[in-house]
Amino acid sequence: MDYKIKIGEEIHSIQAELPDESGSYRVVIQECQTNVRAKSVSPGFIQAQIDDRSYNLFLAPEADGTWIWVDGRARFVQDADKIQRRKASGPTAGPTQVTPPTPASVVKIFVEIGQEVEKGQAVVVVSAMKMEITLVAPYAGTVTAVNTEMGAQARPGDILVDIEPHHEEEETKDE
Repeated sequence: MDYKIKIGEEIHSIQAELPDESGSYRVVIQECQTNVRAKSVSPGFIQAQIDDRSYNLFLAPEADGTWIWVDGRARFVQDADKIQRRKASGPTAGPTQVTPPTPASVVKIFVEIGQEVEKGQAVVVVSAMKMEITLVAPYAGTVTAVNTEMGAQARPGDILVDIEPHHEEEETKDE
């Protein structure tokens, strides 16, 4: 099977075969062949052996791609063909909730109930695998709930901050 993925600004061609009887499969990335064996440990966590090296992969799917953490580094991986189809059909909405992309600990909270926030304003910082991730307001609005506290553990899908969008934002989304 042939795939094109986008990591950062680079597009990579990938060919992957179906797994053999041992669960291994051959992957060719940009004409470089590797042997892969992967096992799902839990939702969002995969143990992989690529050639002779073992990796722990943490995955956090989003609407337009997947965050993959490996060796303490995060990479946003997208299906390059889907990106081209989306560009042809027009812009898409960004994230609409304040939720971590991976299991994490809450290290900073910048907002409180009743506070007005602007789109893109930092609202919470979480730490995952020794890396801090700033979660931002997906749109301008008013904070209606802070559903976490300092030191709390959060998982993808946990809504850390509820924001009621301003009416102008809602009208813009519908257009």
